[in-house]
Amino acid sequence: MDKITLYEPPMCCSTGVCGPSVDGNLIRITSLFQQIRKIKGKQFIRYNLSANPDSFVRNQTVTQLIQEKGIDCLPITVLNDETVVKINDYPTNKELSKWLNLCLEEAEVSL
Repeated sequence: MDKITLYEPPMCCSTGVCGPSVDGNLIRITSLFQQIRKIKGKQFIRYNLSANPDSFVRNQTVTQLIQEKGIDCLPITVLNDETVVKINDYPTNKELSKWLNLCLEEAEVSL
């Protein structure tokens, strides 16, 4: 099973549609999350620091990165619970396609 775990900074929601401005990147990630979770044999899990702090603590690598670099290193993307594949930015569709061995189209988000 291929698995991506995304450790995100603290925020009030994962959609990107709350607050004073809309974050197109969060809308894209939310859409991909919904698509990937329907695919058998693939997992895409998201943890938000404010909603899921225990998940951050349970991953020693993520905890160490945050201790060394501060929360500015978030989001952190981890492949198969072992390998940190990206820090300080959300993965692109192309990167997720490669890591999960999928064909994810580059979706344009119009706001």
